[in-house]
Amino acid sequence: MFSTLIIAAVALPLALAAPAPYRLPESVFRRQLNDTCGLSTVQQPPSKLTPPGDHNQLVLIALGQGTQNYTCTNETAIPASIGAVANLFNASCAVSQKTSLGSVAEDANAVGQHFFVDNTTPEFDIIGLGNTQLKKAEADPAPNAATDVPWLKLDATNTNTAVRSIYRLNTKGGVAPATCAGQAAGAVVQVDYEAQYWVYACPDAMAARRQKRSLGLPLN
Repeated sequence: MFSTLIIAAVALPLALAAPAPYRLPESVFRRQLNDTCGLSTVQQPPSKLTPPGDHNQLVLIALGQGTQNYTCTNETAIPASIGAVANLFNASCAVSQKTSLGSVAEDANAVGQHFFVDNTTPEFDIIGLGNTQLKKAEADPAPNAATDVPWLKLDATNTNTAVRSIYRLNTKGGVAPATCAGQAAGAVVQVDYEAQYWVYACPDAMAARRQKRSLGLPLN
């Protein structure tokens, strides 16, 4: 069950910091990016979002668990989004093999984190793929829009990164309260959520990244 947490604005830096579970060693995760779970045949759940281009390859399905964050300027305001924070866990095999996601995060082997660099710019830090900043390109209401945040298509803002687009799908929770009634000015509302992040990358860019790594060159 997802819950809502109200915190004071003075605690914002601490409150919006995602927990830091043990991260899977990069050498191990890089091997997992080699389509060992049959991602080439996995189809996205139906939505109105534009499908990824043929030149991009699905390299990871990550389970994101964290909070959608909102702020209240006063009691009569509508909560305004100030981004999200989440830990990312490798769910590629669980999704491709249609097994339960319930145990994906139990071993705490995170493969990255999702956060916002400002109120509108999401960033993903994924081992083996680096840091990618993106922008919202499209949105589609979740099947249960009253409680679940919309499904999204995010496009990378920098084509020098291997990641080209990330889709937020199969969301659970995260919708803000309808009003700020009863909240102090500046209060931050954190709402638990879960989502699948489908990560698409350019194969040529991934190959170039591996070559740079082997040569000890900067990756970005």
